Amino acid sequence: MRSRCLPAVAWFFFGLTAFCSAAAPNPAVQPPKDALDYPAPPRPTDGANMALTVQKLERGFDPDRPLLIWAIGSSFTNGLGNGDLLIELIRQRFPHAPPMVYKRMAGNSTSYHFSHGWARHLVIPDQPDVVLIYNFGKTEDVDAMIAELRRHTTADILVGSLHWCLPHKPVWPDPEARNGHQEPAALRAMCEKYGVEFVENRREMTQYMVDNGLVPEDLLADSVHENRYASKMTVMNIARHFHRAEKFAYDPQSRERRVEVESPAGVEMDAGQWTAAEGGAARTATGQGSELSVQFTGNRIELIGWSDPRGGAADVWIDGKPAAEIEAFCVGYIQPDKQNAPLPPNPPRDRCPHAVSLGANLVPQTWTMTMTSDIGDYELVGSVTGPDGSGNGLKPFTSKSGQIVVDPAFWRDAKNNRSGDRFTFEVRRATAATVDFKSATRQKFRLRLADYLPNGPHVVKLVARDDGPLTVDAFDVFQPPLK
Repeated sequence: MRSRCLPAVAWFFFGLTAFCSAAAPNPAVQPPKDALDYPAPPRPTDGANMALTVQKLERGFDPDRPLLIWAIGSSFTNGLGNGDLLIELIRQRFPHAPPMVYKRMAGNSTSYHFSHGWARHLVIPDQPDVVLIYNFGKTEDVDAMIAELRRHTTADILVGSLHWCLPHKPVWPDPEARNGHQEPAALRAMCEKYGVEFVENRREMTQYMVDNGLVPEDLLADSVHENRYASKMTVMNIARHFHRAEKFAYDPQSRERRVEVESPAGVEMDAGQWTAAEGGAARTATGQGSELSVQFTGNRIELIGWSDPRGGAADVWIDGKPAAEIEAFCVGYIQPDKQNAPLPPNPPRDRCPHAVSLGANLVPQTWTMTMTSDIGDYELVGSVTGPDGSGNGLKPFTSKSGQIVVDPAFWRDAKNNRSGDRFTFEVRRATAATVDFKSATRQKFRLRLADYLPNGPHVVKLVARDDGPLTVDAFDVFQPPLK
């Protein structure tokens, strides 16, 4: 089931999806000053924190789907290109890998702190396989973002140290020295704490530059952004981590696992009402009220089933309640209106809340924040709740109903909003109330039954209606490494 918490467009940023307009680093670009070509073969320890990704690249998915890579950040992120080169390099190492999709959200000078909002509202609802972070900011800010990703997803995460910029020249050529964009040693320690794959981009580029008599200016397009060859080098450094390591840091089964319906552990069904499906190990039920339940530990579960023209439907229950009554919600991207004031500054930067939090008494609906002054005042209105309070972008806010909480720390440049500016976002249930097993042709399908559950033990139950057979093959269970 595709997430409905994603936006259609993101009009003032560099891009959103694998079809971004920026070109990928050109493989044919030559190194500067007749330097040798940059090599980036994988080392035995590369990919130690990428066990799930490697498994997926080697085995693919059942049923088929693309491997999803999400990249979020600033113009540094945008400089990596649209993902074409990265995907090409990965496929060279894994020629039988499934299709890959690279999604990207990058904005002007969007630090770890503000891209944290995109992790919450774009990345987590999409449940990617890989998250790529090549950006700048305080270590404590990227720490907070990764902690949230680790609590809600099973994605493998890569974090890279940055290339050299002109403002870093006072510490050249020490790749470990703190600079105006990052603190490499602290970043490395943070990655070790969370089991994140750390891409030693700065250290590796430094060695190449020293060996070839290069200085930072030789790999820059301006004072801070990589030129085309440096961008290619960085992508190569990232790609070398998509690699079967000599030893993985975790067991993939600890985070994602499949529970087959014929498994004696975890799955229960009405005796005599579920029979073996034709040509496989799946089970089919035809009687009204036939029940099948699965016990699991995690925060997300997906159904693998078969649909056909005769298929019926089933109601979903979670932990003893109808799925439609479960307190599990996701909040989508906060979309600025195209008519919002473009200035100042020029070129326009985003002046909007990058993140909101969900409170209590939640009702699925669309929310609109409308600025009522030029000094940060706004009104919040829900499509179901109606007017729900007034706030100011520079101050903490909780809506009257208690549903929406706005932290001013995540509102970028609220003082430059203008009266009439609008921002919209949707709050949706993260559970499927029913499963439809009917389709024009027989086909295998995947459906996300529940997400955003507390990361712990749960029971999901399917109850057949009297409108056709149900064929269930398996369940995929997802257990993030943090609670």
